[in-house]
This record gives sequence, structure tokens and C-alpha cells, in this order.
Amino acid sequence: MEFVTALADLQTGASCPICLDYLKEPVTINCGHNFCLSCISMFWKNLNGTFPCPFCRYCSPERKFTNNPQLGNLIEIAKLLQIRRSKRKRKEEKLICEKHNQVLTFFCQKDLEVLCPQCSFSADHQNHYIWPIEKAAPYHRKRLQNCTELWKERVEQVEKVITMQSRKSLELKKKVQWGLITSCVLNAHHCVTPSPHPLSYTFYYLTLIHLSLYTK
Repeated sequence: MEFVTALADLQTGASCPICLDYLKEPVTINCGHNFCLSCISMFWKNLNGTFPCPFCRYCSPERKFTNNPQLGNLIEIAKLLQIRRSKRKRKEEKLICEKHNQVLTFFCQKDLEVLCPQCSFSADHQNHYIWPIEKAAPYHRKRLQNCTELWKERVEQVEKVITMQSRKSLELKKKVQWGLITSCVLNAHHCVTPSPHPLSYTFYYLTLIHLSLYTK
């Protein structure tokens, strides 16, 4: 297992962060990161004044890199150990920028867009907050979780209000029905018995009780 891990680390150190393939004519720039000579030359092709590192974004005031023959020897050893993974397989594992054919490793906070190293320096994202996907992903995942919990609480509150209003509506309906029944019985009582009499009052209350039970 340790041998497999060591081989994986060796492969990572021997790969170009731009093309993701083994380094060809490896060169080291001012910040210490290594790239293929052709890849870094193409990346800096139309730049003047400052030359950023595609990996750590450190800006150098001059177009300067140093040949690294020792790293070239390390790459040959890695090839002999057959630890190279094909470029096609890496493309299947990671999202690739269709415009620059580079891995999408950055995230634009303003535009909410994943970017490759070259896109992150384009005019479209100038002065935008750009940060690595591995840091942006858990941050936005947490925000989404918080929003989901907040809306869940609001839905529960609305459901409680609806339930309470339904109960009040039912109680009001019963009160209205009871008022109508009382009024009808009282009118009938006056029509049947013009003058007060104990038996008439007994009939009146028994009728109300009977009708109230009927309406429940």
C-alpha cells in the first residue's frame, strides 16, 4: 500500500498542472512550480508586465524560468515504473475546460462559475474573487444546507398557522350555527306560546339541546 502511495506521489510530482501529462522539457518558474516549457510559454504568450503562476497565482515581474534536468530524469523513472495514467482517463475523472482543455480547478464567486487556470485570468473575471474548487465546494454546500433548514422551519410555521386558522374557522362556524338555531327556536317559542309558562320554557331548552347535539 505504501508503495502504491509513493508511486502516486511520484506521478503527481512528474505531471504538468496545465496539460496534466508528464512534463516535457520541464522548467521551473520563480515560485518553484514546474511546467512543460511549451505549456508555460503558451500560457504567458499574450501577457506583459506580470506573469502569474497557473497553479498558485504568484505573479512574477518577468518572463523567467529555469530548465530542470533533474526533474526530467525523475520523469523517465516514473515512465519506466509504468505509473502513468492516460490523459483520457484523467479527463473522465475531472471536468475539463472546453476552451483551453485544462482542468477546472477554480471557482468565480461573483459569477458562480468553475474555471480553468487560464480562464481565471481572463478579462471576463478580472477583479473577481477566485478561489480553489476544493475550498469553494464545502463553503457553498454548507450555505445550501443552512438555506434548506431555514425554509424547512418556515414551511413548518406556515403549516401551524394554517392548522390554527382551520380550527378557528370551524369554531366560528359552530358559533354561527348555534346562533341561528337559538334564534329559530326562540322565534318558534314566541309564536307557539305568547305568554311565559314553565312548560314552554322546558320545551324551549329541550329543543335547543336536541338541535345542538344534531349539529355536532
